Amino acid sequence: MTEPDSHDGWDVFISYAREDYQKARDLADSLHKCITSRGVPPRIFIDVDREGLPPGVDWEQYIEAALPRSRFFVALYSLRYFAKNVCLFELQRAVDLTKAGTVGFIPVLMEEAAKDKIWFTASKYNWVAVTHPNWFETLRDALGLRPSPSSRQLRFEAPVPDAVVNHTLPTVRVSVGGAHGAAVPASGEPISLTTVPPGSGLNGTLVVPTVHGTATFADLSFRRAVESVRLRAEAPGCEPVETAPIQVSPPAPQPSGPDRVHPRLPASGRQAFFPGGRHVAVLDGADLSVHALGEPDRVLGTARLAARPRLWARGSSHLAVADWTGRVVVAAPDGRTRTVDLARSPGLAVPGALAFDGDTPLVGMWNGTVWSLADEEPETVLEHRAGVQLLAVDSGGRLLAGDLDGVLTVYAENRARAEYPLERLLLGIHHGPGCTLIVGEHHIYRLDSGAGRPLVVDLPVQQVSDAWVGQDLSIVLNDEGLGVCFDAELGVHLGFRTVPGARVGSASQDGRLVVFEYPDGSHVLMQDGRIEVTSAYPLAISPDGRLAATSDGRGTLILPVDELRTGAEKSA
Repeated sequence: MTEPDSHDGWDVFISYAREDYQKARDLADSLHKCITSRGVPPRIFIDVDREGLPPGVDWEQYIEAALPRSRFFVALYSLRYFAKNVCLFELQRAVDLTKAGTVGFIPVLMEEAAKDKIWFTASKYNWVAVTHPNWFETLRDALGLRPSPSSRQLRFEAPVPDAVVNHTLPTVRVSVGGAHGAAVPASGEPISLTTVPPGSGLNGTLVVPTVHGTATFADLSFRRAVESVRLRAEAPGCEPVETAPIQVSPPAPQPSGPDRVHPRLPASGRQAFFPGGRHVAVLDGADLSVHALGEPDRVLGTARLAARPRLWARGSSHLAVADWTGRVVVAAPDGRTRTVDLARSPGLAVPGALAFDGDTPLVGMWNGTVWSLADEEPETVLEHRAGVQLLAVDSGGRLLAGDLDGVLTVYAENRARAEYPLERLLLGIHHGPGCTLIVGEHHIYRLDSGAGRPLVVDLPVQQVSDAWVGQDLSIVLNDEGLGVCFDAELGVHLGFRTVPGARVGSASQDGRLVVFEYPDGSHVLMQDGRIEVTSAYPLAISPDGRLAATSDGRGTLILPVDELRTGAEKSA
């Protein structure tokens, strides 16, 4: 069987019984030390590691697709092999493909007793018996492989600098080369990173295929401080290589103490900037206070929540927060606050969505009631029987409600004008010029003005658990901390990785600066996909992205984002 110049599948598909895994692994490791006619190690399908089945796929469908894309099928015949339905399925599929001339079939007889179990349909294909002294060389030659004439080497293209906990490392590149620096043809082989000592808290994409001989690791970080650690790179057919020791330091403390340069607010807790960026609300326990940056020592107004906050929203100039009991606090930048309790209706009287129509708060409840807080007394504007999990107002004043069944309904003058079945879990909505974006667990939806139905695009991240939807860029991430940023045209700008369980806390309007809250209560600032600042206390970004609010447990300091990155204040 001739070898194609290039292919997008595997050179060798190894079929084996699970009990024979170590033998299959040893064979794969030996074959990896050989090269194909293209001068690169063979790509080998062995379904329990990074070169075989991705997690969460249908194995039968995946193997059905993988077998025709393999040049050779190697079956490891043992008594256990012929007792496994999975092995027999692969064997029959391989025989069919061999008859069609698309796959080469080379059995390896691992046990003499297995000869009596070989299927009649496969009996005409000669096997290679491991009892023969040169069996591996025979198999290697039959697969069109040859010994590597020179050792292949890995190298880190640049020294890896010391790191800070949760801060994204500078991009790490690992390249593959031949002996004495000779070039090696690109092969797309996977390069993996680990740490020495192991268990040092390395986070990010740790297995990356080479492109033109180089693997690029762009989202690495460490979850914990380490006095000394090395990165270790490994690839098939290559000797591992390690970096020089690096130190992972805890985050630098945020600015504290008397400050003559930047405003310091007396309250400490979760911060939220008002839309204008010159006023800040701070939630300290259950107490919400309003502050002006020009009058840092003065509290303009206060209000009190009844339970943990559930939803935050910004209007044209106002700010609102709803808690789990149905209490809503609306705050104006001049310090005026208003508290409304909405747990009046029977059923699931929990706020499902909070939005603004200008500076009028609208609250959609899980029981389907939509309240307007335009007047002193709240007014019911809609009863949406399927409950509410998303709410927005478009430029034409129409109300968009996403219900608990995943249907988006467009209301005009309290009458349903259109319905769009989406998906059960809807996580975010934003109406911008000419279109509305909705993010679900699996898809992004773009509803253009006047369109009969939304455009649907699969999310590149599976099972999204949190989303922030903005006018320029939007952010989604899953429970594993894997996320992407995309624009209003649904084009992906970048991928990133934080720690598992991270949630979006705040973001600049353009989506370039994002604050994540980690499960341990710490907060980090990400810019353009890279974690640059870590704080043990709450952290928030102004809508224009110029200012940051950071706590130190005693108060809240307001300073430019550029100074926040340094971890120290500029001198007066």
